[in-house]
Amino acid sequence: MQELKAEKPTESPAGSDPVTRLMKRLAEEGFESDLSQEDFATYGEMIFRRPERIPVAAGETVFIFTKVPELNERVLRQTSQSIVNTYRAKSTAQKAMSVLQSTTVYHCLVCTEDQPQSEPLSEYIQRQGGATFIPVVIVPGINEVLYPNLEEKGGSIRPRVEYLQYLLGERRERVNMHRQTVQAFYISIGVVALVLLLIVLSIVR
Repeated sequence: MQELKAEKPTESPAGSDPVTRLMKRLAEEGFESDLSQEDFATYGEMIFRRPERIPVAAGETVFIFTKVPELNERVLRQTSQSIVNTYRAKSTAQKAMSVLQSTTVYHCLVCTEDQPQSEPLSEYIQRQGGATFIPVVIVPGINEVLYPNLEEKGGSIRPRVEYLQYLLGERRERVNMHRQTVQAFYISIGVVALVLLLIVLSIVR
């Protein structure tokens, strides 16, 4: 079995620590939070939200910042499952449109110890009930941001990670993280329409 390896991105741009920089960019990109950065320093958790609307579906993009004194497999697995259960589709209408995965949740685990991290994050990505969960590890003290390995996760996961890199200034071009999901949806509609047309033609003949 191939060993999963987490990917360490190119050194983040100089300036403030990654958490402060990311929170500032989120505010500039239209994300809102009920708390301030001072509250995050006090309580250890902060949530940013922005509603998203893509063709025929509505969702949201969520950034959850959580301080963790120690990062390990148990913490990653438990937080992954807990957050997905919170944000996955619950109503019948939401479940019907869940194929579009219109809700994206980034869980930014902020390590309070200044130690490099190397957890294989790709295996903790989850897609359930219209929600895509992506774990991110940030170590502010050493300016480290750890993403899931893009070589192991393609499809709709790659543009979502690239969007985060864009927010952190590691990519210059804006990223549309829903583009591939929408394309896949329309391709599916086209295939279904073609099958129905063939059925109708066979009946007429």
